[in-house]
Amino acid sequence: MTFKPNAICAALFLGLASFSTHASVSAVNGDDMVNPEGGVVVGYWHNWCDGAGYKRGNAPCVTLEEVNPMYNVIDVSFMKVFDTAEGRIPTFRLDPMIGLSEQDFINEIAELNRQGRSVLLALGGADAHVELKTGDEQAFADEIIRLTDLYGFDGLDIDLEQAAVTAADNQTVIPAALRMVKDHYAAQGKNFLITMAPEFPYLTEGGKYVPYITALEGYYDWINPQFYNQGGDGIWIDGVGWIAQNNDALKQEFIYYISDSLINGTRGFHKIPHDKLVFGIPSSDDAAATGFVKDPAKLYAAFGQLSNQGQPLRGVMTWSVNWDMGTDAAGNQYNEQFIKDYGPFIHGQTPPPPAEGKPVFSGVNDVRVRHGDEFDAMAGVSAMDEENGDLTFSIVVDGSVDTSRLGQYVLVYSVSDEDDNETKATRTVEVYSQKPVFSGVEKLTLKLGAEFDAMAGVKATDAEDGDLTSTVSVESNVDTSLVGKYNISYSVTDSALQTVTVDRVISVTDGSTCVNAWDASSVYNTDDIVSHAGKTWQAGWWSRGEEPGTTGEWGVWRETGDSDCGDTGTPAASLKLSGVKSTYTADNGNVTLELGLESNQAMATDITVSGASMVSGGETQVNVDGKLAVSLTLSNVEAGQYSVSVIGKTESGTTVKQNAAFTVRDEAITPPPPGGEYPDYVSGTAYAAGDLVTGVDGHIYECKPWPYTSWCANASYAPGDSLYWADAWDKR
Repeated sequence: MTFKPNAICAALFLGLASFSTHASVSAVNGDDMVNPEGGVVVGYWHNWCDGAGYKRGNAPCVTLEEVNPMYNVIDVSFMKVFDTAEGRIPTFRLDPMIGLSEQDFINEIAELNRQGRSVLLALGGADAHVELKTGDEQAFADEIIRLTDLYGFDGLDIDLEQAAVTAADNQTVIPAALRMVKDHYAAQGKNFLITMAPEFPYLTEGGKYVPYITALEGYYDWINPQFYNQGGDGIWIDGVGWIAQNNDALKQEFIYYISDSLINGTRGFHKIPHDKLVFGIPSSDDAAATGFVKDPAKLYAAFGQLSNQGQPLRGVMTWSVNWDMGTDAAGNQYNEQFIKDYGPFIHGQTPPPPAEGKPVFSGVNDVRVRHGDEFDAMAGVSAMDEENGDLTFSIVVDGSVDTSRLGQYVLVYSVSDEDDNETKATRTVEVYSQKPVFSGVEKLTLKLGAEFDAMAGVKATDAEDGDLTSTVSVESNVDTSLVGKYNISYSVTDSALQTVTVDRVISVTDGSTCVNAWDASSVYNTDDIVSHAGKTWQAGWWSRGEEPGTTGEWGVWRETGDSDCGDTGTPAASLKLSGVKSTYTADNGNVTLELGLESNQAMATDITVSGASMVSGGETQVNVDGKLAVSLTLSNVEAGQYSVSVIGKTESGTTVKQNAAFTVRDEAITPPPPGGEYPDYVSGTAYAAGDLVTGVDGHIYECKPWPYTSWCANASYAPGDSLYWADAWDKR
């Protein structure tokens, strides 16, 4: 995040070291932990006054109740070390200059929770001084729990920047502490939200933020990267070239391609699932040096592309709500333009209404179509005109798409209204195919004279064509009667004529330079060296029975290189669980889970679903060897938090575990039929434009037309009982 308080404000922060403790304030909100459903608009809130901007504007201090209700997630900035002399454990102190007592602050968080909005505590900022060390895990977890129970926070956002990302043991201590906190609240039936705000260059494979993400896999709720302040950093796209983060002319392309790379784990970036990716941009050009989206339509279009390929993002994040409510250098109000541009869009997933004059297209977004699939150029496309209404039937499409051939195709859409006002739009359709993927082609060490089958354990699969192992061609010169290193080349071609070739190194050794092979019953001390599964491993501390290759990046065993020993071992058993959605809606108490399991060796697995209620159909046993689809139909399911636990056991006795959490909500509530007397307003009801209800003040209110309709269900807009009701309702 950007943090630039002025000199006076900085002095105030230095004086906070002696601020009174929280002991006199009662904890009133610890029992409530709100998790947002659907799209999120995340805004950071300044715990200070009058921040100076990059364009010399000003960000005022505001109370939480002043934050626009379309921000359904608010990150309080920051939890940090205020004075290094006090110790290493970060904490939070409310700045008295905000004008709130601690009890006022607690009450405002409780009110936002009542409205269904989440309030998180952000850890870090530009001056965080967070340098935790091994052994601090419990103390840090305890402080998070204390602050959460005291103020009523719903989670924590990791917002470390610069040196703090890798300082001391932060990369291991912080995830470990957060797992403890999440488990603490999970035992109470609550989900403590864990989010992160990494600068996007740190999200490449091996990047500085990846250890946090991998260590919190299955624990974090979403990632909202900062796509700003990185200037010329960007992404290389074949056929397009380098797209920099600060290239306004290619802003739509940057948003689309960087998101596509992250949600698919391609182009050198670490994978973040699409429903856990929140796109972070500044709320004004005062809030960050670069990254402000001058034309919101470019973000709408990029998000549309992602939705069309079945991978919609979770929402948007901004630094910050204060800057959205701030002023530029001349004193002009930014007038909350960010939330006006993106709030209705994210929560309604629809762009702004058409303007007067020319017809306006919807759905004419660039799209990717899988090789061989059918493509309808008019699917999802429409045209509206302010005067003539729906003109979809008049659209003319010039161009064609051949899905049997890979490549990019351009379609031109045109439509005219009765006044001969013509609108044209171009659309790029990319016909693509996933390339085949090999497994079982890792380096291997063999003993002199051993038998060797080049295809043993080797598989080739393709997303469209399935198993292609039988069509793999092999070039091999391995001679196990002679010591040396040999190369094997595997090739396979899919139906889209895409050929993938991988090389594999096979070492044949007589064991003359071997270190000892790992033994499950032996004791190993710090710096001991063993060979296992064709690798050499070094122990970080005392160990017995922990198999090298299974202890993870931060475990006892560290890989130091390839082994030229005869211990081929067995590749560490792995099991992946996929297909678990974050939220399900119960249908008469029934929920169906479509799970995917993938293992690198044969294993028997036990699958168990547990949580808020004792469900039926939530236990099964299956054997997995490769990929397997499993469908579970649960009954007697009540609303609440649940988890899926998968425990796999190999023939050698190795146990592998995978877990995933999800939320079940009750059947969607539908509004009662209209009658002579209008029903009382009920938050959460799926009101439609024109629906009439009775507010708490006894007056009749009518739900506004799009794009405001979706807000009628939100308690923040309760008619006659909210500061913002007029944004969603008309009083009759």
